[in-house]
Amino acid sequence: MQNNTVSTDDLVKENDLVLAQDPKNQTALMYRALIFYNAEKYSEAINASEILLSVNSSCSFAWHIIGTSWGNLGDQAKAVEAFGKAVALAPGDPNEYNVQGVAYSRSGKYPDAVNAFLKATTMKPDYATAWNNLGVTYRYMNETEKGIEAINKAVAVDPEQASFFANKGYLLLDKKDYNGAIIAASAAKKIQMTNVPQWFVAGDAYFAQQDYKDAFYSYDGGFTTMQKNDLWYYQGIKNTRITQNMEPVEAYYQSVASNVRFTGEWDRVTVIEYKLKRYKDTLDVYDQVMTINSDPGEAWRRKGYTALKIEEYKSAQDAYTRARELLPDDSDVIASLGYADGKLGDYLTAMNLIDEGLKINPNNGRAYMQKGEIHSMYGEKKEAADAFSKALEKDPHNSDIFNALQGIQMSQGDYLGAAINFFRGVIGF
Repeated sequence: MQNNTVSTDDLVKENDLVLAQDPKNQTALMYRALIFYNAEKYSEAINASEILLSVNSSCSFAWHIIGTSWGNLGDQAKAVEAFGKAVALAPGDPNEYNVQGVAYSRSGKYPDAVNAFLKATTMKPDYATAWNNLGVTYRYMNETEKGIEAINKAVAVDPEQASFFANKGYLLLDKKDYNGAIIAASAAKKIQMTNVPQWFVAGDAYFAQQDYKDAFYSYDGGFTTMQKNDLWYYQGIKNTRITQNMEPVEAYYQSVASNVRFTGEWDRVTVIEYKLKRYKDTLDVYDQVMTINSDPGEAWRRKGYTALKIEEYKSAQDAYTRARELLPDDSDVIASLGYADGKLGDYLTAMNLIDEGLKINPNNGRAYMQKGEIHSMYGEKKEAADAFSKALEKDPHNSDIFNALQGIQMSQGDYLGAAINFFRGVIGF
């Protein structure tokens, strides 16, 4: 069986053969930059693009490669500068305005991003991705209604994009329209189960409605999906690889493999022109980066909290352990990890961690509540009462504390006290 796999080194060697015959072959130079970019060798892609510019200073494609490469290297200022030059060289191309808008948005220059997206959608009213990116940017600007309006336009043009519905879900969460957010997340899920953000949209919506069981399973689905797609957030890059879903490029590979010196194939199979039709979408799917919770530590915390609510203590322990790695000085995370440990039978670790959390924040009423519950679980009634007294002193309106105290009083036969704290939990006082 013949192996038709072509490595990056193979492509570079083939490219060397073409450039050896004509060092100023622009198509070959464009393809060289593309080879490095698709191999995620961004510095080399930038260098190759600069050589291309030395041959053709008006090549917008070169600036596009430079912009996307700098974006992936984390230098958004240089990415913005490069896309500005690409736009200047191709002022009639809505795709260039779209990626310029994404670069602006990732740089926090939201008004500039909005202007770029509006130019793109004015030139091309059915440009769904640009409408979607505009909606995401409006979200960062707290322009919720404008964001929803823009996303709705994206969905109207292309109703088969899960990320559009997930983005709409986040906007509806901001609006506190939790049922609407769940509906949007469900729509995304029907299109693409592996869309990570929709799981967290649903989780946040259920969490806000205090439906902790559904919230827990939604967060769990999101984290499971993320773990199975450990590079899911680079989907934008992966989808633009020249080897994916591009039959003309595959035909090119086969022809080169059979005769690397047949340089006419470079021109006859319009690799670069074909690529350009999709290459402008490179940054489009960064919506997932822009919309997914930018603080995964907070997401792990919420999963841990909901796991405690449904008494999934092992899951809570795992979630808070992961949250602690990202939030090492967070009093609530540390104390809650201790509480989960205590519920799993490790009394000493529980108390040490809860005390550590209280040392960081002595006013953490919830940590005192957790300490009281662990004391009670191990039969230490006086210590439990003292801890609950401290909890109410620090946080006198926390219904969770009253509910926890009610449960302990019920287990101890103090039905009157339990009834009183039940009603106090309802009114939060």
